[in-house]
Amino acid sequence: MFLMLHNPAVGSGVKPSDSPARGRCFYAAVRYIDAKSGRGPCVRHACAIAMCMRIDTGGFIRLLIVIFFLALLASRPVSAGVQAAPLISPLPVAETSLLLARWLAGSGFTVRQTASEAGGVRLDAVRGAERWRIIINPRSPLASALYAEHILNGLPVEDKNMDLRDVIDNYVKGRYPAGKGREGDIPEVVMSRTANVVCIRAAINNRAIQFSGFIVGKEGLVISTAHDLAGVREVVVVLDTGRELKGRLVKRDAGRDLSLIDTGTRLDSSISLAGARNVLNEGETVYSVGCPYNHRGRIVPGTVSGPLRRVNNHPLWQVDMETLPGGSGSPVFDAQGNLVGIVKGRYRGTESRGFFITMETLIGFLKDLQ
Repeated sequence: MFLMLHNPAVGSGVKPSDSPARGRCFYAAVRYIDAKSGRGPCVRHACAIAMCMRIDTGGFIRLLIVIFFLALLASRPVSAGVQAAPLISPLPVAETSLLLARWLAGSGFTVRQTASEAGGVRLDAVRGAERWRIIINPRSPLASALYAEHILNGLPVEDKNMDLRDVIDNYVKGRYPAGKGREGDIPEVVMSRTANVVCIRAAINNRAIQFSGFIVGKEGLVISTAHDLAGVREVVVVLDTGRELKGRLVKRDAGRDLSLIDTGTRLDSSISLAGARNVLNEGETVYSVGCPYNHRGRIVPGTVSGPLRRVNNHPLWQVDMETLPGGSGSPVFDAQGNLVGIVKGRYRGTESRGFFITMETLIGFLKDLQ
């Protein structure tokens, strides 16, 4: 095309409609754009208009350069396979990327994660002739926007983007924990415990904090952790139904990292301590139920990964389990729905190595109240 720009037939002062060389040049440019994109008809209309205009050689050359760069833009892969409007996730970038990366890896993809501009994350996943490219950008501190491209045998597959929506929706509803399968992988008896798990909100020095807890008595008593409650006297307790109750801190034990909150409201049900277990087996599957990132009823599976540890003379179970902000205080159950502990937190610098407080420690805490 650049050779055509130097065709001697294209002389100064010759109108484009009068020059066969210019006509051939425009035709070649249009054919080039047609080959690069599906937007040729629109560009042809623009060229037809330009052909009828009385412009000199300099303007003609500039127009061809513009058309050339339009062709380059039209050939970008963003136009094929990526949805025009972003998919909105009600989760932060870090949690959304972790969820989707584990979902893809669990589906047999090789996943590579890189940082993108403006604090976002890009996921590239490959499985044979199938490829995902997902760009996750922050929409707000607690939400993110996704642009996804799914390719199979070199062709875009548009409807597969709904899979991402299903994964996120089920995860938010507590039905699809990161790193696990769908609802059938969570025992029904564990899922039934979500009704007695609460979210707790408080404020310290004008800074909002949020954590988890669970109901232990129909009188409205709630157990949670204590490490975020120094100097706090009143909290807001959010039930599984969304109902909000004022809570009063009755007891805070910093050594055991446990607290007791009284809502002053009689409730219909609670988590029984009668079948609680204090002895677990290494490799045993357990489930935390809480509200990390203020999402009620989130169920996250984990595996007891080591013997009892002792911190400040108190025993802790070590567990391979995703532990997210706001999950401290979540009750932990075995596959039969028996209470086995309370989420304390995660090991610094990791995302999946956590610790939970033993039933021995909780029973000692409750006995001290008598």
